[in-house]
Amino acid sequence: MEIFITQNNEKTGPFSPQEIQAGLSSGKYQGSDLIWYQGIENWIPLSSASSIFSVNPMNQPAAHPVSCGLATVSLALGISGFIFIFTAIPAIVCGHIARSKIKKSQGQLEGSGMALAGIITGYAVLALCVLIASLAALAAPMIMKQQKRAHQSEAISNAKCFGLALFEFNNDYGSYPNAETAKLVANETSTPVINGDSANARFRQLITSGIVYNEEIFYAKSVITQKPDGNISGDNAIAPGECGFAYIDNIPSDIKDSRPIAMAPFTYGSGEFDRDVYDNKAIILWTDNSVTTLSIDPASGKALLNGQDILDPAHPIWAGTPPNLLMPE
Repeated sequence: MEIFITQNNEKTGPFSPQEIQAGLSSGKYQGSDLIWYQGIENWIPLSSASSIFSVNPMNQPAAHPVSCGLATVSLALGISGFIFIFTAIPAIVCGHIARSKIKKSQGQLEGSGMALAGIITGYAVLALCVLIASLAALAAPMIMKQQKRAHQSEAISNAKCFGLALFEFNNDYGSYPNAETAKLVANETSTPVINGDSANARFRQLITSGIVYNEEIFYAKSVITQKPDGNISGDNAIAPGECGFAYIDNIPSDIKDSRPIAMAPFTYGSGEFDRDVYDNKAIILWTDNSVTTLSIDPASGKALLNGQDILDPAHPIWAGTPPNLLMPE
């Protein structure tokens, strides 16, 4: 006898009675599935066709439910989401699909608990990601502020170091580094004259004269600077981008009152201070080797000393001699 069976509106067959019985035993077929065989007019439920089987098909031992594979996958993806974040969403999707299949299986599939656990862990990972992202967003400004303070502290320390070198240079050569002392240094050290009107060129005299043996102390964080490479031979010393300080070129050697001699940071190609580098602060090195920080006016980009632009030629600290500011390369 050939038997056809319909499941989920899909007709399959023909099958023998023994094959139908085996399918019932394994859980493949249900008593509510419709069958047809030659000799009957309409399709009938499998549970009503005991006459064609040697044993009533509904008396067959109930099939043990099998675990839904998607439920296992959902739980595994959910747990791994704590290590690999991208598996959280697949865990949720697989979990919902698994629970739907288990519900429709009429007891033939199990694992609803695992699927639910996969869904929960998936959502937990997503919630954790949101929490971490929120904390990172809150912490980012604080971290940036601390970084700026660290850069500021480094620049202050470096300024004090080469401030001592400037003091020694002034004692040895009777003046702070300028175009004239470049010739004196060249004669004394039998090296080429250091040319150029930049802060780099003036500070390079400190290295060529033997007063300073490293270029790291001229570094100050800015938009255009990078850490010095340590090469201090000839023009390689304090190469472009390795100096962050501007230099006042015309400071008299015999002044009684302290004056600014170097300062940072400046925006590239302008005489304005960069407010972003040191959290709206400018660093000023004075001839007495003290270092102060001044607030930068947000509107003008000027560093204010006693409410007046420190580079204003009319400022009392210049005693009527306008500062000749040399910018770093």
